[in-house]
Amino acid sequence: MKAAGKPASGGGTSSDIRGLLQDFLEQQHRLDVRRQEALERHARERAAFEQQWRQSMQRLERERLMLEQAWMEREEQRRGREEARAERRDELLTTLLNRLLQDDL
Repeated sequence: MKAAGKPASGGGTSSDIRGLLQDFLEQQHRLDVRRQEALERHARERAAFEQQWRQSMQRLERERLMLEQAWMEREEQRRGREEARAERRDELLTTLLNRLLQDDL
């Protein structure tokens, strides 16, 4: 029979509860440590991704600038050729007009 005020399992109930509480707290601590490690790993991965993204954007910007520079150079060469053709055409027309005028005299 159990005595009044005494637990049924004997005198170990208080220590059992302390043990369970200690186990629970240790498990919570382990979970907190894992959660913190996961957060830190995620932050590192995000920083690495952002660094790769910045490098990609810098590379694309350099490529864009080089392509733009090449286009500007080609456009300048095209304009130069066009001006040279226009000058030759003007010279030819002037020569033809002068000859026609001289032939009419």
